Amino acid sequence: MVKTLEYAAEKWERKTAAKGAKWKDRVTAKANEYCANFSQFVGHPVNEACAAFSAGINAVTPADFEAAIRGKRQKYIEGLQAVR
Repeated sequence: MVKTLEYAAEKWERKTAAKGAKWKDRVTAKANEYCANFSQFVGHPVNEACAAFSAGINAVTPADFEAAIRGKRQKYIEGLQAVR
């Protein structure tokens, strides 16, 4: 068990560093599953939602992802502190 928020934040930073390509591959591979599940959930095709989901994925590069999470240690800690 992680003993401190600081340790958890360090571990999160270490595990997310340089993982943009892995994130991009995984989220791209899940696009069809997302669309199929969402369509099944609402009971009809969700072509616009699928297109928007894919556009969002395509708009973010691995470098963008890494830049977006870099330096977010304090935000990560605050998110954990906000858990109720």
